[in-house]
Amino acid sequence: MAYQYKVGGRPVVLDVDPSLVAVRFAGGTRGDRAAALSSAGAGPLANGFDLEPAGVSIVAAPSAAHPLGWQAGTESLPVLAALEAQDAVAGAQPVFKVGDGHAVTCGKVIIGAEPGSNIDALLADHGLALLSREEERVLASIPDGADIFAVVEALDADQRTLYAEPDFVLFGTHMPQRTGPVPPALPATFQNQYALHITGTIAAWAIQQGSPQIRVAVLDDGVDITHHDLAPAVVATYDAIDRDSFQAPNPTDWHGTACAGLAVARKTGPGSVAGVGAGASLVAVRLAQSHTADRNWVTSNAIIAHAIDWAWSTGRADIISNSWGGGAESNAVTSAINRARTSGRGGLGAVVLAAAGNNGGAVNYPANLPGVLAVAASNQFDEAKTKTTADNETNWASCLGPEIDVAAPGVQNRTTDVIGGLGYSDGDYAPRFNGTSSATPLVAGACALVLSKNPQLTEARVRNLITGTADKVGQFAYQNGRNDFMGFGRLNVLAAVRQA
Repeated sequence: MAYQYKVGGRPVVLDVDPSLVAVRFAGGTRGDRAAALSSAGAGPLANGFDLEPAGVSIVAAPSAAHPLGWQAGTESLPVLAALEAQDAVAGAQPVFKVGDGHAVTCGKVIIGAEPGSNIDALLADHGLALLSREEERVLASIPDGADIFAVVEALDADQRTLYAEPDFVLFGTHMPQRTGPVPPALPATFQNQYALHITGTIAAWAIQQGSPQIRVAVLDDGVDITHHDLAPAVVATYDAIDRDSFQAPNPTDWHGTACAGLAVARKTGPGSVAGVGAGASLVAVRLAQSHTADRNWVTSNAIIAHAIDWAWSTGRADIISNSWGGGAESNAVTSAINRARTSGRGGLGAVVLAAAGNNGGAVNYPANLPGVLAVAASNQFDEAKTKTTADNETNWASCLGPEIDVAAPGVQNRTTDVIGGLGYSDGDYAPRFNGTSSATPLVAGACALVLSKNPQLTEARVRNLITGTADKVGQFAYQNGRNDFMGFGRLNVLAAVRQA
């Protein structure tokens, strides 16, 4: 069968990851489960992990050489039927590759309901059970054993719906600190937060510092708001997973704290750090979590859409920074982003930014959406980040494509860390935070300075200022003012603030 659904009326065909399979166990002992996997050529169980929100375990699928392995050029994954024949297995399903991450279905659908529709009747007609409703979104569960893609297809054809899609559970891994040889030494003046120098941020502060009235929302795996460089900036917090104000990260989640520091940290003493938008306020929103160190972060499209809507409507965010990119395309998430861009800031629009991704391929969702400021990574030598650039970090490259708007330093950025030596480092600061996740909050901080100087600018005007003042640097030629590696160039905070 084809694993597909529609976004904006356009078919999205999912890519199966032939190396993984998702298994829902029916009970039995751990030994029973291990034996069931072995009988189907999957596993071993010890090397897999539980994806709790989806109620499945992710394990290795049989290799292509195995009789039950992926059949190239077909849609066949024979291991699914073999697993479902085991007494210890209640169900098995494919794992999909989406950008830098993965996705699985979880027995839930998101429906965009036409205004005035009788939701109870709609759900009853399709055998669904209501779980929640907000904005146009209806979250519902499907019957056990139902084909979720067939359910979505039927819903999409129903004239009472705007859209229908699986509520994918998404999981992925964060960027490692760094690998490879030690890079060439930086100039002495760049040793501490070189990005502030290379982007003209320090000079920009002489013209405009961040205003507390401007709010930057960091949507991530939670922020340690007790960090001394972040605490003074915090004005609102929210956990979109638990739907309460306690958004503290799990002990194994450090990413959001690092992102927040690059955007709005306030220097509080010797050795501390400042974000590009220092002085602006922080809205910390948790939309993902992990449960063990070096393990996958997990979220869902329903959670992400809810987080975005909360950030602009209740959190009153002027800027929404997203370093979680790489999820499955979603009508619900896109609609939430569009609401933020059109209804946020009293109709001026919240500026929405997203990380391009780190696999050197096509730009990840949602950075590939029109109107979203797509941020690529450059390095300390003003090169577009590839696996062969002078930083010697050969394990990653910034994603590229026509959607890229701007680049910012994404290599070895010093920033805030979970305090007490419990995060990326043994201290309170991460010395080498990497990736387009690192570049994106720098640009968010720049947007905060621009709006601090001129709070009446529309979100489109802010985006145009950021792209129109960027420096044409890097190893790749620009055609008509841009290229697919750095967009319109590397962020120039000073120039953007001057023109604001």
